[in-house]
Amino acid sequence: MRAAKGERAAGSVRGAAARARRDTGRVGERGRGMAGFSLTELMIVLTIAGILLTSAVPNFVRMNSRDRVETAAYDVHRALILARQKALAKRTSYRVSILEGGSAVRIERRDEGEWVRDPAADIVLHESVRLETSFGESAGNQHLVIEPQGTVLAEDAPAVFVFTNDRADSAEVRAVRTGRIRTRVH
Repeated sequence: MRAAKGERAAGSVRGAAARARRDTGRVGERGRGMAGFSLTELMIVLTIAGILLTSAVPNFVRMNSRDRVETAAYDVHRALILARQKALAKRTSYRVSILEGGSAVRIERRDEGEWVRDPAADIVLHESVRLETSFGESAGNQHLVIEPQGTVLAEDAPAVFVFTNDRADSAEVRAVRTGRIRTRVH
């Protein structure tokens, strides 16, 4: 006999209830064995993660240290380019000065016989980065002058900025008499 539309046959309801009871029993059994991870499995995963982490941390520290040297070199490189562009645009001399034992670099422009910061902010190097400079043949010179034509003052050329850290990472920024500026990271 066929059930009317919307009604179920009596046998099919009983069959569904029996199947539900059987399925519930199986799910409970299956669920107990597969509910999660055992303590042993979890300890193995944590041990592997710990080994990977201890081997990766020194590499991250090294990369961070190297990045500081590279960043300092590229910051000074951009500062020299900016000083040269401003010298050409404003037709005045600009000076790049090393401050406080090599911990900062300042850009200044010549304005009516005085040196005025332009831009106002100095480039401050990270404490782990050391800067050594050599401007021309004068060992004690801490100022690199860029002339209104965009060239480096003859007595300051070549200007070499060497950035290093404790891990022997280094980078070099060099400005030659013509005003060309190059950066090399070692």
